[in-house]
Amino acid sequence: MSYWGFDNRPHAGTMIVNASVVHPVLAVFQRLYVERFPIRRMQPVDAYGGSDPASMAADNTSAFNCRNAVAPGPPRWSAHAYGQAIDVNTVENPYVEGGNVQPPAGSAFVDRADHRPGMAFYGGDLVDAFASVGWQWGGRWNDPDYQHFSATGG
Repeated sequence: MSYWGFDNRPHAGTMIVNASVVHPVLAVFQRLYVERFPIRRMQPVDAYGGSDPASMAADNTSAFNCRNAVAPGPPRWSAHAYGQAIDVNTVENPYVEGGNVQPPAGSAFVDRADHRPGMAFYGGDLVDAFASVGWQWGGRWNDPDYQHFSATGG
C-alpha cells in the first residue's frame, strides 16, 4: 500500500491481512494517504523475525502476527493471528499496561493531550479513518493500546 512517511514523501509498504478485511483496510489507508497522515514504516512482522517487541521498537505499522493476545486469562489467539487487527505507528501510539509502556520509546507519547504527527486520538484522522469502516480503537481500553485497531473490537 502507499502511505505518507514522516519525511512528507510517499512510500510503498506491505501489510498482510485476512481476505475478509481487505476492502475496509484499503479504504482506511487510502483515506490516510489522501490526508497525508504520516506512517513511519509498513512491513510484515516477519521482517522482525515474528517478534512483536522488535516490530514495535521499529515503529512499524503491521497487521498479521501469529501470536497470543496480551490479555488476562488463559492463552488465546490475538486478532492479529487472524489478520483482523492492525497496529499503527507503535512508538507514537504505545501500549500501556499497568504503567508499563511498550515499546519503551513510546513513553514520550503517553500524554495523549499533546497531539503530535502520527498519533491516534479521538477526533483525529487515524481514529476517524478506522471508525469510518466500523473498526474499533484499543485506546478506549482500561489498559490503552493506542496503536491497535480491529474489526472485532479485541
